[in-house]
This record gives sequence, structure tokens and C-alpha cells, in this order.
Amino acid sequence: MTQIRRVAAVLGMACVSLLLTGCDGESAPSASTGNTPQQEVKQVAHSHDAGETCFICDASKRDAGRLWCAEHARYEDRCWICQPQLEDPSRPYCEEHYLYEDECYLCDPARGASGNDAGEAIEGLHGHGADETCFICDASKRDVGRLWCAEHDRYEDRCWICQPQLEDASRPFCEEHGLYEDECHLCNPSLHGDATAPPTQTESAPALFCNEHGVPEHECGICQPQLAGALAIGDSLFVRMPSVRSADLAGLTLERPGRGAAAASIELLGEVRYNGNKLAKLTPLAPGVITDIRIDVGDSVTAGQILAVINSVGVAQAKSAYLSKIAELAARTTTFEREQKLVDENIAARRDLQDAEAALKLAELEVRRTHQQLLNLGFTDSEVADIAAEQSSSSDLYVRAPFDGTVVERTAVLGEAADSAGSLFEIADLTTMWIELAVPEEQAFQIERGGEILARVRALPQLQIPGQITWISPRIDERTRMVRARATVQNDRGVLRHGMFTEVTAVLGSAGSALLVPSEAVHEIAGSPFVFVRQEADLFAVRRVDVGPLAAAGMIAILSGLTEADAVVTGGSFTMKTEFLKSRLGAGCVDD
Repeated sequence: MTQIRRVAAVLGMACVSLLLTGCDGESAPSASTGNTPQQEVKQVAHSHDAGETCFICDASKRDAGRLWCAEHARYEDRCWICQPQLEDPSRPYCEEHYLYEDECYLCDPARGASGNDAGEAIEGLHGHGADETCFICDASKRDVGRLWCAEHDRYEDRCWICQPQLEDASRPFCEEHGLYEDECHLCNPSLHGDATAPPTQTESAPALFCNEHGVPEHECGICQPQLAGALAIGDSLFVRMPSVRSADLAGLTLERPGRGAAAASIELLGEVRYNGNKLAKLTPLAPGVITDIRIDVGDSVTAGQILAVINSVGVAQAKSAYLSKIAELAARTTTFEREQKLVDENIAARRDLQDAEAALKLAELEVRRTHQQLLNLGFTDSEVADIAAEQSSSSDLYVRAPFDGTVVERTAVLGEAADSAGSLFEIADLTTMWIELAVPEEQAFQIERGGEILARVRALPQLQIPGQITWISPRIDERTRMVRARATVQNDRGVLRHGMFTEVTAVLGSAGSALLVPSEAVHEIAGSPFVFVRQEADLFAVRRVDVGPLAAAGMIAILSGLTEADAVVTGGSFTMKTEFLKSRLGAGCVDD
């Protein structure tokens, strides 16, 4: 059986790659009469006139309710690769369109496009009163979840043409309506007439079986992923992994749901902005001409890094004044020391010493003043010390980064005169961002400063970014009747961009105990939430669940569909989603 699955998988991959070329491809998969899963699939092309399509390449032209084998691009009940037990070797097979020759309306349009067998379809007629229908001619009256044989207009478990092994020869059969006589409510209305009720266990018979994945065909998530949209809460499709080691090799991690407090929440819209507390617009501290630019937009910078050099006359004057005051201080210091020595020897008058001491203090003040001027121009203490040591009076003025961040805007141009009227660079710390929220007036009282949020972006809807509300406006916008609020979120992965729109879930207070799973374990499929639950080492259930409010620390509440005993895939769950939907990858025009 393992060998059969491996060969069938290889054949399926070949067919899917072929379908990527669409209807105009050079070849398409086909199985000749008598093929088994171990045999190779012959590649045969089908063609159309300009603008035409067929049921192979146009899903809208397929029989409603009839299972489609997306892997081999044919109806499931005509796929002898997946269902070799259904093949009738006595009937010639159309290898181009994967139908029996006597039913292939693509080769012979006179047969019509109903897809029914010409020789074995129901021959009896069923009649109705005016405006009446039955489950045969009205799909809405068929049993929910019960497979329908569109080829022979009857339920699959009552179609002895497709499933002769299921027939109970001891029960009389109603040929007109395709049911056993003792269950045909169309012939005998006194029998159960609720066409929407599912068959009981004694009435139903085994459905088509997927030999490749070892589950019933109507439960095979790989072959029939489109059935996920019709699942009820708690129901599942199944995904069979290639081997019992696949889950370990894929790095899947499993967790059992826990119980914890779940809070109510509201959905809001927001827009990402730079963190205004970590945003800097840099202007020169003295007018001058830009002579050197050392960074560009997108570069990461560190605090104190030189971004540009400006030639400024004011800087040269400030350096000269500082050096002059240092020299004057040295002279005043020498004079004071000399007068101090003379006074100690009773040679000079104490008044001369006092005058020298006052002049020294004034010189010290001037040195400190000019030193501070250089600091105000952006020079560091070590650089000011170098100016004094080297006696440098150059006019170079440095523009420095005030903190670690990223250059998000640059207007500086070499040779351009720069002053404080405009910024040369804009630097932002992108590790955190602001999300500006628009809160409806009637919901504004529900949020509070310090409340938790979870943000999502369209590019990565499965990623939830935690944050905290840091500001709520005391005003209501007169035009929109919305209250502005702001939340700060982490952006370590760099997903958020300034100006990006987000969907935000604001958590409101706390609620009672609930079954919780990590938010990354829940995926949206066909518009509904699903989780992946391990059944066997290589078998996983794609389980429909009902989700509740978000909980703290990236957890989400599960209202129904799970139990505390279920082993839920958390880490690597996106790999499981890919495995589930892999039959659609590259399907092109063959699948919805």
C-alpha cells in the first residue's frame, strides 16, 4: 500500500505541474483503461477553439455535487488512479477527456453535457405536479453531507452502477428514483419524506475511499479541500502526511488547550505612524555649506554617528574664541601665581594680588563660556579637548545622530547652503511604532489608557502584533464623530511601515474562564476559523472551531469544537495549512 501511495503521489505531482500550463499546454494527464496506481499515467493533450473551455479547465462547467480529483484533473468516479475498483473494462475510455467514450460529449456534442452514461443512466421517468420538484431534480432537497452521483442521478451509496459492491440484493430497488423500495418516499409518501435528513447508520453505506491517503473520500482534506467551507463547528477533514516522520521533520509542535481568562474585545481600524518620541528631524546648528554626506536613506545609524559635515564660518569663530580664552587664562594664571609669590615674600601689595585673582576668575569664566559654545554646536568633550590640544580652528561642523535608528528621509545635497530653516535628515527608531486609532463615539468609553491591543496587517493576516494604548483624545472629531487614540506596538520584525493600515482588536477588561490556544494555531480557511488536531502520527484533523474573544499573551478563546484532550498544532501550523491546500497549488484554471 505504501508503494501505491508513493507512485500515486508522483503521478499527482506530474499532473499538477502539467496543469500549470492551462488549457493550451502541450500535454495533460490521462489514464488508459486498466491502469492501476502502480502504472504510469499517459500524458495526452486536449485543445479548444479560441475562447472555448471544458469541464477540465473550467470548474464552473463541472457537474454540481460530483467530486473532482484535482490531483489528476478528472471526476473522482472516473479516476482509475484513485478509484481503480470503479473501472468498467468493458467500456471504451476517452483518454483525452477522462470519460467513457459513450458519455464523452466533448468528442461527440450530440451526447449533451449532462455527464450521464448513455447506456446505464436511469431510464425511468419521474413526474411531478405543477411547480413540484424532488431530490433528483432539485439539489436543495438532497440529504446534507450525502454524496451525489451526478452521472446517474442518484445518491452515491445507492448507485449500483458506480458501487456494485454496496448493493443489498435482498431489498427491492426502485429503478425510477434510485432508492430501495422501503425508503422511496417519492413512491410512498408515508415513508420518511424529510429529504434534508441525513441517512441513518443502517441506511447509509460506505462512501468512496481515498486509497492514496487512507481516509474516506469525502473526508480527505488533500483531495477535497473545497469541502471545508461546508463543515459544521466540530467537524473535520483529514490530512495524511507523507510519512510518520513528516511532522517531526517539519518541526511541528503540539499543545493541549488550557483554560484561562478571556476578555471581551472590539474591532477598530488604525494607521501606522512613526513613534513620535523616537523621531528626529536634524538641522545644522550653525549656517554653512554641506561638504560631506556619509549616510543615505535606509541606513542604520548609532547615537553620535556623524551623518554630514558642514563648512561653517561660525564654527571657526567659536573655535578661535575658545583658543583665545584658553591662552588668556594661561596668562592670567601666570600673573596670579607671580603676585601670590611676591605677597608671600612681602614684596608686593595685597591689592595687586586681589586684582590678579579677579582677572583669573574672569578668564576661567570666558573659557567655560566658549567651551559651552562648542558643545552647543555639537562637539563632544573629547573633541573640544582635541581642539585645544591641536590648536585647531577649522570650520568643520558635524551633524550627528541623536539616537540609534534608521534614516527614513534625506534632503541634504552636497554643496548646498544649509541653515536651521529646514531639516537635512529624518531619523526614526523603528523598533516601536505608533498606531493611530479611530474609535467610534459610542465605543470610546470602552477603551482605556494601558489597555492591550492586537494589530494585524493585510500582508500577514496570521501575524498578531501586541501593543498597549498610550493616549486617548479628550475631544471628538466634529466631522467624523470619532475619538482619536494611540497605541504603541513592538516592531522588532520590521513588518510595520509608516502609513500602513491595520485592523486592531482592542481588549476590554476581563471575562470568565475559557478554553485557550495560541493565536498562531488558528487559521482562516474558506472564511471560517480552523485548527489542526493530531489524530495519528501522520494523520491530522482540520477541525472547524468557533472562536471567541482574544485573551492576553497572544491566546485566543475557543468556544466550541475542541476539548482539553485534543493535541493542537501550534508551532509550524502554517506548514499544515500548506499541506492541506497543496492540491490547489498550481491548479490554475482547473480548480476554483
